[in-house]
Amino acid sequence: MIYMMIKKRYVSLILLIAGIFNAGAQTADDFGRIALRSDVSSVANLSEETKSVLTTKLNQIATSYGIAATGINPRFVITAKIDVISKDIVPGPPQRVSQKLQLTFFVGDAIEQKLFGNTSVTVTGTGTNETKAYISAVNKVNPGNPDIKTMIEESKTKIIAYYSQACEMILREAKALSAQGEHSQAIYSLSLIPDVCAGCYQNVLTLQSEIYIRKIEAEGWQALQQAQTLWAQQPDRDGAGEVMRLVSQISPDISFIDKVQSFVKEVSAKVEAQELREWEQQVREYDDRMKTEQMRINAYREIAIEYVRNQPRIIYNTLILW
Repeated sequence: MIYMMIKKRYVSLILLIAGIFNAGAQTADDFGRIALRSDVSSVANLSEETKSVLTTKLNQIATSYGIAATGINPRFVITAKIDVISKDIVPGPPQRVSQKLQLTFFVGDAIEQKLFGNTSVTVTGTGTNETKAYISAVNKVNPGNPDIKTMIEESKTKIIAYYSQACEMILREAKALSAQGEHSQAIYSLSLIPDVCAGCYQNVLTLQSEIYIRKIEAEGWQALQQAQTLWAQQPDRDGAGEVMRLVSQISPDISFIDKVQSFVKEVSAKVEAQELREWEQQVREYDDRMKTEQMRINAYREIAIEYVRNQPRIIYNTLILW
């Protein structure tokens, strides 16, 4: 029964948070590492087909160095612009277009419009029209180009420096958000700090722990009050089912878990004997859920992901004037 459930606390919440970021690829593996979002929104005079191929190439470059983003962090981007160096018409049939292009790649902060690194690559593409010539040229860019590698490494160093310098500000902002009850947003902002920022990252884990506890305490207390109110209004089988739904949302790590256990024991005692079997099955399922450590292992990422999903999409236009 729920009232027999043992209050379960982990030896080290900090170690558990660290385990989240090292648990392998998840739906949001941007967390805990440096990640770049590919962005061609500001590239002018290109067809949508060419932009699509260019985006794919940017993704290939980021993936090659283990820093491809899935969209969770919109701040840091890799983008490019294309300049035509020369254009020739190759006689046919069929007649073809040959273009020598200079692709300049940029890595920067899309929000503050800061440039972290850039480099240029010259390629030639040929096709039956300009668009196909563009696509042919873009596809010839080698992600392993030494200049591109240097740009990526220098940019990563500058991103780490950014987080190191902005660490205290990010921590203060997260505390302020949490104080306003915006616990999920606070956890999300902290989740974006990569673990390579050693000194800052340890402070992040500590603060995340504190905010997470405040979040589950506030949500747990609200759920308990709702359940108590509902049971007072409907102390029957249907009411017990709704109570179970609300109580199942409460984390076992709250400080007032004994109150929850006492309340559920009271509900259980009042459920009529002929309805008890179904009620106890629901209780057993709840007990099993409380024993599942995976519930806590993915907690922070799910909070951050859910926060992002519920936000209106903001498009940051990267200034190609970098």
